[in-house]
Amino acid sequence: MLAWCSGDYLNVPEGADVATLQPGACLFETFALRGGKVACLADHLARLALACPRLGLDPRRLHLGAGPSAEAWSPILRKLLEKAELTDAIVRLIVAARPDALAREWLSVRPLPPTPSEIDLFALQTRRDAPEWLPRPKSGPWQNSATAWRELKGFADRGDAEGIQCDAAGHVSEATRSSLAWWDGERWCFPAISTGRLPGTAAAQFRSVVAQAGRPIVDVAGPFPLQARSVVVLRSTFEAGAVLARSYRTATGEVQWRPAADQAEAHACLADLATWRAQRSVSLV
Repeated sequence: MLAWCSGDYLNVPEGADVATLQPGACLFETFALRGGKVACLADHLARLALACPRLGLDPRRLHLGAGPSAEAWSPILRKLLEKAELTDAIVRLIVAARPDALAREWLSVRPLPPTPSEIDLFALQTRRDAPEWLPRPKSGPWQNSATAWRELKGFADRGDAEGIQCDAAGHVSEATRSSLAWWDGERWCFPAISTGRLPGTAAAQFRSVVAQAGRPIVDVAGPFPLQARSVVVLRSTFEAGAVLARSYRTATGEVQWRPAADQAEAHACLADLATWRAQRSVSLV
């Protein structure tokens, strides 16, 4: 497949992951391009900028990572999309330090899968590893999450399944590609930062939306919430940023949790999130 790397277009292995394109320490962001627009791109770039100093990089000197400039992004995206014969796509930006203290930036695209209506969650044995620093960056080589993803695919290789990672203490941290939140009937709960979970962009947006609606919020370090009325799976590449979980299962498929019959609270908050994200879409193509 074709990828862009700091001004050059290179042929790289089909489906190349972060570690293949950029071995060693790096930062990356992944988001969806639909109809030429990206929802909340500024949130991804803000998270990237927060981590750049850890690699000795000034985010203001990045070409693409410096901001959502259509002038910079559009010609590159158009060429990559044309080569891949795509209109909508998952876009991945990778940033790494070069020996001259400047940045190497990668941009690639791949097909955007449809957003599932609901998701089955599966308990994983792969524990969330300790973060490099807090708040945890979205950084390469991303080996721990890649291991969890391979574990999930070993028994549930489908688009409507996600694997749940816990930390060493058995506390729910996050899913292989998603963040989590749950409604316990009185408040919205999010995994505590101490679990090693990422500061997910969609999770931060959802948290802001429910706070603006006046809902109570709490950070939790604990096992999977079997008493939760609703569990929300948050991912920036989902069309509305999130979907509901329909079950929590063991690796052998044994159901341990299902949502309550009344999902009114969760549906209302997801609708608010979808509106919030749509209002913050930017055109790049």
